Amino acid sequence: SRLSQADVAGFNVPSAFGIVLLPEVHIPIDSEEVYRTAAGMMVQVTDRPLMEAWWDRDWKSPVGNSGIYIRHNKYGRDPSRLYTQYIIWGLNYLLLTMTLTGRYCQITAMLSYRGLPVGTIHIATQSPAGEFRSAQEPQASVASDSGSVASDDFEIRVSYGSRPLPKNVVYLTAIQAMGEACEKGLSAAVPGMFTVGLQLVTWKLFPMPQHERVIKAGYSRMAVIKTLARMALDQQFLEAFVWIKVDGHDAGMGGFTQGIAGLNLNATS
Repeated sequence: SRLSQADVAGFNVPSAFGIVLLPEVHIPIDSEEVYRTAAGMMVQVTDRPLMEAWWDRDWKSPVGNSGIYIRHNKYGRDPSRLYTQYIIWGLNYLLLTMTLTGRYCQITAMLSYRGLPVGTIHIATQSPAGEFRSAQEPQASVASDSGSVASDDFEIRVSYGSRPLPKNVVYLTAIQAMGEACEKGLSAAVPGMFTVGLQLVTWKLFPMPQHERVIKAGYSRMAVIKTLARMALDQQFLEAFVWIKVDGHDAGMGGFTQGIAGLNLNATS
């Protein structure tokens, strides 16, 4: 399929970017493995510049024997241009398709730009054949604090509401929100971040009105990472209300909610 802006809400995807999905439905993979691996992968991917070229990398699932593997195109006249931006678009589209269809299986996404192959993303039970370079860093985790705002003293408080949220959609929305923060630029000053996922599950982060008019986009990414890690640890996939402090000062509030109503900031812990 050819990506259009309508396919991935919130992403400015040019028509020149293409993706073809090749599912192997006879090899199922548990959805929990897929989302947790993808979340950890996106933590690392969104820590890099949008136009940084990637080679081959592996991310192993923390809860099973599958993994996500990226392979750059080694051939042709432009062999090493699998940019961070392409990985964000490709992974988001791949996970969106899986979530919409409910089909979680081994799959290959073939990525291209202006008709030229740039690389592939594999979700598979074993590493694809051929050359590869495994990630040398510690295993990716949704609790990672890497990023351009890591030098700031960042604290978060999470309070749960009573409405349950679909776990898979929370993961998907979190992964999309990380990508959107990266696209804005992690150090960019923004009036707020607002990501609408499937089933109107939304992620929001806005500056505290009595303190600031803007926040860094990277604060949204870090708050997503920490909130998702907390929800996964607590196994509480409920509406979550989030307050952040930066360098000891109240800086922002938001969270994961469902529907178009505003945040109920009186929710109890």
